[in-house]
Amino acid sequence: MSSNEQPRTPSPVPKREADVNADGASEIAKSSGMPPHLNDSPVKPAGLMSISRKVIEAGPDASSKDLDVDFLTEHLRPCPEKSYLKLQANPMVANYTEQIMNAPEEFAMYQPMAELLTLLSKTIHKSIPKGDKQRLSLQSERPIVFLDHHSCTITRFPVGDPKEFPDIVGVFQPRDMKTLKVHNDGTYREVPYHRIETVVEAKVRGKQAEGRRQASSYIHHILQARPDRPSYYGMSATQDSFQLYYGSPLGLRAAAHIPWTDLKTLCAYVYSLYDPPDGHVLYDRTIIWSEPPNQPNSPAMWNLTVDGEKYYGARIVFLGYPFGRRTTVFRITRLNLPPVIIKEFYLESGRRYEEVDLLAHIHLEGYVPGVVRVFASETVESDDAVVVFREAATEETRTKQRIVFGDFGMDLEYAKTVNDLLKAVYDVLEMHRTVASRREVLHRDMSIFNIMMYPQRSPSKGVKWMEDVPPLIDAVLAGQLSDSEIPPIPCGLMIDYDHSALLGHVKAAPRIHEAIRRELKHRTGTPAYIARAVTIASFPCGLEHIYYLQMPSLRGKAKDLYVQAYGRERYDKYTDDPTAGTYHGGLPRRASWRELQELAFTLPFYHRWEYDAESVFWTMYSVLLRVLPQNAVESPDTADSLELAWEKLKTHKIPETPRQVTNYDDVRQPILGYRKDKFIGAFLPVMQDVASMLQLIAEQVSPTYALMDPPPPFDDHLHEAIQRLILQYLVDHQDTPIPLTPGVLRSVDPKLKKDGRELGTYGSHLYDSVETGTGSKRPREEHESSKRRVQPKRGVTNDFTSPREDDARILKGLWNNEVRDD
Repeated sequence: MSSNEQPRTPSPVPKREADVNADGASEIAKSSGMPPHLNDSPVKPAGLMSISRKVIEAGPDASSKDLDVDFLTEHLRPCPEKSYLKLQANPMVANYTEQIMNAPEEFAMYQPMAELLTLLSKTIHKSIPKGDKQRLSLQSERPIVFLDHHSCTITRFPVGDPKEFPDIVGVFQPRDMKTLKVHNDGTYREVPYHRIETVVEAKVRGKQAEGRRQASSYIHHILQARPDRPSYYGMSATQDSFQLYYGSPLGLRAAAHIPWTDLKTLCAYVYSLYDPPDGHVLYDRTIIWSEPPNQPNSPAMWNLTVDGEKYYGARIVFLGYPFGRRTTVFRITRLNLPPVIIKEFYLESGRRYEEVDLLAHIHLEGYVPGVVRVFASETVESDDAVVVFREAATEETRTKQRIVFGDFGMDLEYAKTVNDLLKAVYDVLEMHRTVASRREVLHRDMSIFNIMMYPQRSPSKGVKWMEDVPPLIDAVLAGQLSDSEIPPIPCGLMIDYDHSALLGHVKAAPRIHEAIRRELKHRTGTPAYIARAVTIASFPCGLEHIYYLQMPSLRGKAKDLYVQAYGRERYDKYTDDPTAGTYHGGLPRRASWRELQELAFTLPFYHRWEYDAESVFWTMYSVLLRVLPQNAVESPDTADSLELAWEKLKTHKIPETPRQVTNYDDVRQPILGYRKDKFIGAFLPVMQDVASMLQLIAEQVSPTYALMDPPPPFDDHLHEAIQRLILQYLVDHQDTPIPLTPGVLRSVDPKLKKDGRELGTYGSHLYDSVETGTGSKRPREEHESSKRRVQPKRGVTNDFTSPREDDARILKGLWNNEVRDD
């Protein structure tokens, strides 16, 4: 099939696999946008991306904005004439329609609307020829029925609870309707998300906008809760008209208002639930939900097929934004074995790099400890057709991908001690600089989502590990040299290489160097953790940015352990010579402040190693600020200081336009320059030594090293500075670790949590082009936590702007030597 052909995707309904018992579901059997007008803010939590009630204007015009004028022809398949004529002649159709149109209030619309849609659905389903039912894999005796559900929330959302009350839900009729809970008044309750095939919201005249908002919210969450549903139909209605919606990785589309007298369009909506137009994939049959035996409407477990292997009993642990990349992460818990992590997403065509390719490159010469490994990956095919969506107008294409990872870790807020957390950060920095220097890959999105601790490896035989791995923190503290026969076990794990980039090869062709140079000029990161220079694609140049400090020196046992592990040569390599006047090996530029400001604006920007190290600092600072030591008591003074510091992280934003330095002020900068008493004042008394260490690191992070002349000679100079200070602390406090309460955080003002969120990302993740000044922003996803206990989170990735096609071809050619220097 050529790339221009549109595949036939009949969207069959998956058949139920045999239910898997909860006790045995952990075994692996071998046999991978919400419309802008609906967003009140770019800040959305993952999983629970609530839509503000203030989003749409309170008036009929709001529901008529951003409509798809071709919706009826592009997103609906006409109902067969025979079925339509049969329904047109049925007097009950007219009767139900009249009841809807004459309903005195909203409640009076529910029952006739559910009855009408069920009548249409049963009639259409029954009339589908047997051959077509087989083609569509429909279960002939199970049509979709529409249930009045207005009085109760739908249930079993995978992460948290959006608490939504759709008026009508469409479900495949169970063999026994008694498996569904019914109120005395005949309305249904607590239907789980994974059973809902379509949703309808009713409103009285004049409230069309609210109906559209709520229906869009339902579709938003159902897409998140149903990874087996690549796309989805929904509907809202008043007494006068109904409005149809179609959600897919390409976004949410809305039709114009359609009068109830237009039975043909209403039939087309119902028929499309069974047989949608070409390219509208409703079901992915490689992933199927199941419930424990004799426990209907229980939380769904997911059975997936990846690269020919079946994985049973997966639970969703992360939900991404439902439009665009739409990342979903599953975890399969296994008895006496590390969990299996499976990630699926919709990949945009023309990406410069793909995570699987980058990870394969990183591990090409042997697995790299501390970097997540890929065990299997695939482009998902359902019924012999790739699950793909194409938008002709924008030429956007998204293809479903699935990856099985061989490593698993816990989030940093689950640290058992402060020392454990610092050791994880140390090892992540050590392996980050190793990957950058030896495999020439830069992560570019270091954050709380992408740094794990307490990593576990899935067992694998005959694995070749990278040779000459530098000693990791446990070996350093123990005074042991690395054993080349036994791979080191890191304390930290780096995941999510979706935004990573190649740094180039020494012998690479000039065209490759140019493509890489352009790639490194793109801004990418997450607001709370992104480096200050990357935020503006320029170089901060206040007086505080040109005050440099020399490389920290180690003392006593810490220095001895360092030299024993890495050698005297490495220590001296980064240590400044006091007589030479160097700082991190570089020299302050001899220029006036005005000249430096001009230079900062004109100096070419690209993503440097030290920017990832700065992101690690912001991540470490945010976690250590919020973790709760055991038996610790919060005082009013520390609570107030915490609020002030947390607000600076929480409210940091990325300018829409790069180099927007004239009207931009990084609200986090004061943290780096606080006096010692103010810096440590935000931490609990037992954390004072930790805070003192963090302040020393902040002083190393604060300067703009790119303005030096010459700049530091070693790209990993900031890694070295941070690691030295962490090592000194760990040696000094090796016998007195501070015990923490895993998963429990210090309280902050609920307004700063933003809808109850705790740690995680804030604002929109950004990936943009510095050259064009265009950006692609999507809400950065994070879980809503409970009042105290933090839900496990995973880092997700977001949409990219479409790259230059030639750059994409050149950079992809690095993997198979396709590119040659002309």
